[in-house]
Amino acid sequence: MSCHHEHNHGHHHGDNHDEADHILPIPTNASQSLRNQIDFQKLTALNIEQQNSDIYKIFDKYDDSKYQIKDFISSDTDEQIILNIPFLDSSVKLFSIILKTSGGDQCPQTIKLFKNKNNIDFDNAEDMKADFTLNHPQVGFEGDSNVQEQDINDDNFVEHFLPRHVFTNTTQLTFFIRDVYDEDEDQSKIYYIELRGEFKKLTKDPVITMYEAAANPADHKNTTASLERNQHSIQ
Repeated sequence: MSCHHEHNHGHHHGDNHDEADHILPIPTNASQSLRNQIDFQKLTALNIEQQNSDIYKIFDKYDDSKYQIKDFISSDTDEQIILNIPFLDSSVKLFSIILKTSGGDQCPQTIKLFKNKNNIDFDNAEDMKADFTLNHPQVGFEGDSNVQEQDINDDNFVEHFLPRHVFTNTTQLTFFIRDVYDEDEDQSKIYYIELRGEFKKLTKDPVITMYEAAANPADHKNTTASLERNQHSIQ
């Protein structure tokens, strides 16, 4: 494991999760796809080889294009990645996350998820309590992405179901890839991320309330007295 990166490592490996834990996702219902709710302009990551402007490529796939492996994000100086996924003026309830990662030594093992946190970095990600932790199985693409153009194998996708009551009212989701399966490997790799759930638009329109003026008995009394004076004057 390379330790050239400036953050500290305190890895604690849990039980290994292999293909026995692999949940093959069913096709996504269009109404549950959150792709259009992601703010692609504000996607950011720490410790990746690619530019932040290229992160959207692992989300912006559909139909057969999800099998393409030419687009991915990979860690830079060691295996850890922090990925921030903001949503577009929406309050999201997450149902599940579908991943396609490296299936070999570069396969992420522990992925901590944080909800609505804007301050996650490598100084606090290890110690901060996650809202949920994914134990990702060692499943994914094991070929050479520099040679192959696509990997048409549905078995390389893994769906992780989330506790919906935890990930309600989500405006940002943060991934912290903590470790990979090979302790001597200093890189992790992700080819595809898909988020499923439901959303509602956040409105910034002001709430205008109309109030009906209540009758003032004193006004009625004054009006009556004025009418009586006018009638007396006429007489």
